[in-house]
Amino acid sequence: MIGLLMTKTGIPIGHQVFPGNMHDTKAFGMVVEDLKKRYPIQKVILVGDYGMVSEANLDQIRELGMEYIVGVKLRKSKKAQELLSIPGPYKKVLPNLKVKSKKIDGETYVLCYKSGR
Repeated sequence: MIGLLMTKTGIPIGHQVFPGNMHDTKAFGMVVEDLKKRYPIQKVILVGDYGMVSEANLDQIRELGMEYIVGVKLRKSKKAQELLSIPGPYKKVLPNLKVKSKKIDGETYVLCYKSGR
């Protein structure tokens, strides 16, 4: 497994290699710690899919003052489930994709609904 660090324009600036059997959430936490140590970067936005994210990792990211965009499994996120119960229309983005968003406890949650999936 490879962790890749890129600039906002997509230029690779670093990488780490992990054992293939290491769980994504553990590797993600290690990358976050290493990132702050290795690079004097002012603003960091971490992007990860739901397989890379745990509540412990999100707490670590928040403590370090980093911003993030992550996917979460609906059934594992109480706040995302809360968004389901909030009335209001979805905004149509594509013919088969609708979204709605809401700020909950200072964080913005975006719920996507894709027909056929």
